[in-house]
Amino acid sequence: MDRSKNVAVIKYYLQHYQEQMTYIENVKADIADYEAMLSLNAAPKIPSLSFAPGGNGSDLSQQEQEYFKKEKIPNKIAALRTELAEKEPIMNRLNRSLEALTESDRMIICNKYIKEMSWKMTAACVNCSEGYCRKRSEKVLEILAEMVFGTEDIPVQTDFLF
Repeated sequence: MDRSKNVAVIKYYLQHYQEQMTYIENVKADIADYEAMLSLNAAPKIPSLSFAPGGNGSDLSQQEQEYFKKEKIPNKIAALRTELAEKEPIMNRLNRSLEALTESDRMIICNKYIKEMSWKMTAACVNCSEGYCRKRSEKVLEILAEMVFGTEDIPVQTDFLF
């Protein structure tokens, strides 16, 4: 990926930061719920007396239905863990990268892209001008992109000619 795409991806993740973090927490909670469901046993069917003829319309008993549900749970857990393995490392890298920024850079990025404040409010929080915040945010986005995705796109000088 080139630099502009990396910066666009970082900007997307920052603008959808709350949604991504909430999604990760929800997936973790779903995995915990499914694992708890695996440990539960199906309740035996309670016979009831009724004047209505016939059964419940299903060919499977309640125990069989619960057994088939339990068979599907490990597949659901595996699918959720796969989703989590895709999203969580990127968000963890982004969090560590945000923590590595200076306080003013972090405030500019968090206020503008995560909290969606205006440039005027962002500048007031950082005690800088709007123009400085705009220019600095572009540089900080590039720095974040390098922190998260690495510096593979930056040409490295291997020879020194004097």
